[in-house]
Amino acid sequence: MKRKIHWLALFLLFQGFAIAQQPQALSLDSCRVLALKHNPLAQQAGLYTTMQQMKDEITGRGYLPQVALNGQATWQSEVTSLPIHIPNVDIPSLSQDNYRLSLDINQLIWDGGVIKSQQQLDVSQLEINLTEVETANLRVIEMVDQTYFAILIFTESGKLIQLGMDEIQSRLAKVRAGIENGAVLPSNADVLDAELIGMEQNLTEIKHGKMTAIYKLGALTGLELGSSVELQIPAITDLPEFKTWTRPEYKLFSLQQKRLDDQMQMTGLKLMPRFSAFSNLGYGRPGLNMLSNSFEPFALLGVRMNWNFWDWNITQKNKEVLGIQKKITDSHRQNWELNQDIMLNSIKQEILKIENQLAADYRIVSLRQSVANATAAQLDSGVITASDFLSEQNALTKARLNQEINKILLQRAKLNYLTVMGFTN
Repeated sequence: MKRKIHWLALFLLFQGFAIAQQPQALSLDSCRVLALKHNPLAQQAGLYTTMQQMKDEITGRGYLPQVALNGQATWQSEVTSLPIHIPNVDIPSLSQDNYRLSLDINQLIWDGGVIKSQQQLDVSQLEINLTEVETANLRVIEMVDQTYFAILIFTESGKLIQLGMDEIQSRLAKVRAGIENGAVLPSNADVLDAELIGMEQNLTEIKHGKMTAIYKLGALTGLELGSSVELQIPAITDLPEFKTWTRPEYKLFSLQQKRLDDQMQMTGLKLMPRFSAFSNLGYGRPGLNMLSNSFEPFALLGVRMNWNFWDWNITQKNKEVLGIQKKITDSHRQNWELNQDIMLNSIKQEILKIENQLAADYRIVSLRQSVANATAAQLDSGVITASDFLSEQNALTKARLNQEINKILLQRAKLNYLTVMGFTN
């Protein structure tokens, strides 16, 4: 029984080790999601929302009674007195030092809509902040896309160069056999050896470039990625027709215009009257009876109106300034649309170019393969030199490389087309 348990434990250990050795397989969508979660800006949306809720609560408390405790002690050089003298009547004089402690309460009745307007302005600012976070997230996505496709290109380049090296090594073995038989010149082997060394240098450069890109992708996604990571090539077939921009930058222009409208509305409210109720409860000398020279409690209730109905046209000028800002924002939007139209058309042309190149690549690879097969047989029989063989073999490797890279570039161009339009899901 113990022996069975021992073998079972070993089996599970090796199974776990085998699973751990399997290369990681990632898709572009999973990398995007991980990068957005890992990015430090991910928490900003929640922070902005919490901040707006707090500001809304603070602004809304303007409807609550405002309570203040005020106290003062004063001395005055002269006091009120009666300018008459009555015999046998002592008219007390008022003290020159006065004291007052009061509890002042103010309750807003109507503010012309200033508080509601401020709350709406805060909501508009929240929408702008959240859209700016979306814009930052889109830049992260674009960075992930760029790094992801760089790894794909490095991977395919490395595979094809390795394939070319395998072909040359196979041919080199046959050349050396021919040299031993006296059918092939020894210099042919030297030419192939030199070519292999050059290809190894290219392969080393590609590996280092790939590892740099893998490290960058790992830093963006928060994953620990190794050289064995496998990335799935996105398969994008049909592209949607352009109808309207869905990028967050375009939405941001509209939100900025809306906020300027809210500011303009709030600016106009400054000329509205304000009504409030107030009360003063206190104790002091004198109280409300100014002829009394003793400490007395007092109470005062009333209604107050404040109306700044004339401000020397300052409000109107502020509205004009906001109107100019709206025009500036609109000019930024138009410039953005122009640049995006140019970029979108450029990507369309790039897609058409790559599709035409791919159609030619398939024919070129087929023809180059036939020529390479023929030259390989001629090299084996000593009819041609290794240089002639390498010329055709390198042409085949280059054709294959162009074909595979163009496949990746086509998917990247289609993805860029969608991203420029604003489709990232």
